[in-house]
Amino acid sequence: MDKVDCYVVPQTTGTSRNIFQGGSPLSSSLPLLGVQLVLIVSVTRVLYFVFKPLKQPRVVSEIMGGIILGPSLLCRYEGFKQLVFPARGEPVLNTVATFGLMYVIFLIGVRMDPMQAVRSGKKGVTIGLSGFLLALALTAAGCSGDALSEEEDMSMRFTFLFALTATLSVTSFAVLSPILSELSLLNSDLGRIAMSASMTTDGIAWLIMVGYVLAEAYLVSPATSLWAFISVAALVAFILLVVRPIALLVIERTPAGSPVDEAYVFFFLLIVLLVGLYSDIIGTNSFHGALMLGLAIPDGPPLGTALGEKIEAMVTGLILPLYYTMTGLSTDMWEVHWGRLQLVLLLGWFGKFAGVLASSLLLEIPALDAVSLSLFMNSKGIVEVITFSFFLTNKLIDKHMFSALVFSSVALTAVSVPVASLLYDPARRYAVYKRRTVQHLKADADLRILACIHDESHVQGTLSLLEASYATPNTPVALCLLQLVEIAGRSAPVFIPHKLRRSASSRIGPTSSANAQSTDSDRIINAFLQYEQRHPEGAVSMQSFTTISPYSSMHDEVCRLAVDKRTSLILLHYHKRHMLAGGMRAAMGLRVVNRKVLEVAPCSVGVFVDRNAGSVQEELVGDMEKIVEVLRGLDKAGYDLVIVGMRHRWYPVMSANGLSDWSECPELGVIGDLLASSDFDTPYSVLIMKQQDQGGLNAAVPGAQDVWHGDDGAGAPAPERTMTTAVSSRYRQ
Repeated sequence: MDKVDCYVVPQTTGTSRNIFQGGSPLSSSLPLLGVQLVLIVSVTRVLYFVFKPLKQPRVVSEIMGGIILGPSLLCRYEGFKQLVFPARGEPVLNTVATFGLMYVIFLIGVRMDPMQAVRSGKKGVTIGLSGFLLALALTAAGCSGDALSEEEDMSMRFTFLFALTATLSVTSFAVLSPILSELSLLNSDLGRIAMSASMTTDGIAWLIMVGYVLAEAYLVSPATSLWAFISVAALVAFILLVVRPIALLVIERTPAGSPVDEAYVFFFLLIVLLVGLYSDIIGTNSFHGALMLGLAIPDGPPLGTALGEKIEAMVTGLILPLYYTMTGLSTDMWEVHWGRLQLVLLLGWFGKFAGVLASSLLLEIPALDAVSLSLFMNSKGIVEVITFSFFLTNKLIDKHMFSALVFSSVALTAVSVPVASLLYDPARRYAVYKRRTVQHLKADADLRILACIHDESHVQGTLSLLEASYATPNTPVALCLLQLVEIAGRSAPVFIPHKLRRSASSRIGPTSSANAQSTDSDRIINAFLQYEQRHPEGAVSMQSFTTISPYSSMHDEVCRLAVDKRTSLILLHYHKRHMLAGGMRAAMGLRVVNRKVLEVAPCSVGVFVDRNAGSVQEELVGDMEKIVEVLRGLDKAGYDLVIVGMRHRWYPVMSANGLSDWSECPELGVIGDLLASSDFDTPYSVLIMKQQDQGGLNAAVPGAQDVWHGDDGAGAPAPERTMTTAVSSRYRQ
């Protein structure tokens, strides 16, 4: 017979005896909840920073935090348990965690794009299905015979075992997306395939959930099953026919670039509660209702972004760690029995690994990447935790089996994710063997440029550089324009190829915006289309793209496009900008992109420092003082543009205590950093060039050894410590 704790819930706060009266503040619910939350967040944060160098996802540290605080370790001591986690505090903690988790699931739904699985083509669907089906077959075989459930009724036992095997076979988008985001792999080829495959299995899981609800109702009576189906259909109809049209109307009424009205945000947050209540009433669980509602809200700005901003901080910083920790608090490592259940889990892991690996190899994915993908698809997280908790709450499993499921899932994730991240290198694709640089470009070849634009302030400087290239039909320029937009209100990155209208009788711009209000993106594209049309036919050709992704992985999109379009030059903009009122404004996210592109770019890279401010001269310099003197002298010469180079090795003119000792941005090289510095105030713009680095000898890596590499790869004497500073421009003000 299960142990039952009986107690009286005390006052919330304010009426209990304080410490000066000989009482304990923790006898009230609110102070106790505050202490529990502070302790949980502190422990999980410490574990996260300890495990982060080991490439462990956040879910591992948060569940491990609960295991440490729970009966596996600290709560084995009765004094600690009664003081911090007494039985009377469990209902409050569970209520807060479950209430917050409903909004977590809603936000996951808002940020998902169900059509991504369709747009990604057959790879994601094939890989997702193969991994799911083989894992399902093996886990079902492992569950046959001895029942893992104590339920005596064969119908209910079969229903539970099918739900368990399906849970172990599914890889959810909600699990995989945060893991790939933490590892900065969202924009990688593998990340895109993995998310598409996970959405495929999410669709299967949704059908299984509906089937499970109907099967449970059918065990009561066929009529009950019919009413359950009608209830689920009514919920779906309400969300699709009422909530989604309202969301689209809100987006239509919100001016471009303006925030959504607070009243609309409050309305949708209230609807989450109503849908959750209805879902619990009909037996589909409030989490499933919240997910359905979230999927109906269009992702991205303005509505998806506004909802994310209101929920994000509380959700990721407090509620999600609390729920994971509650799972750990219910896990007792000392009650885990090793046996049939672990075999089933291993069969599920192997089945998914083998199914994903086989289909990936058949689809001609490289072997190492296929192994990494198979391991990532074996990740466990919030979906499994919710399902196991549901099984425990409904007494389909006991605490022994619950502890075994949680611990084994965490262990498999803790092994699979770090190994997968070590095997997969997204920069491997950019390691081209043909020299694709401006320096090695043939005289009669077209110049292919990938220009990265962060906002409208970068347009004029980029156009000035393009004008200086003097494009002609004999020496054409092929321009790829890539707009860099930070992701907001979405979990998956978006890559948009724009279809451009060049008809003289129609407005210049992208077709998707022909009848819509002009946006910043439209104005940027129009400026470059006008540049194209000012030149003779065949002199300039342009393609336009937009990437909406995190800054941490945006460089993957830049480099992937550079490889696909065979560009010779990637043009970036310096992350600091002079303001009209004086001073500098820094975009640190853009600096992250620049540094990573400089490290792995498959071609030449130019970093443009635009000061809105060109004849040739050369000066041979041999020390720091001479460098500064020459550069200062450029002010008086009236140059508009200065071009400086960057070595592959960290090889300053002055060793040890030279210019490199006080560099603000070492990724720009010694001279580039000096010219970009706010202390070196000059009227001309700067273009910092770095050629393709085939040998991996990157100038952007501070601390690299000062070793000379000759052309033949053998040791050679070091050159004289001299440097040529060249300035050039073909245009003047």
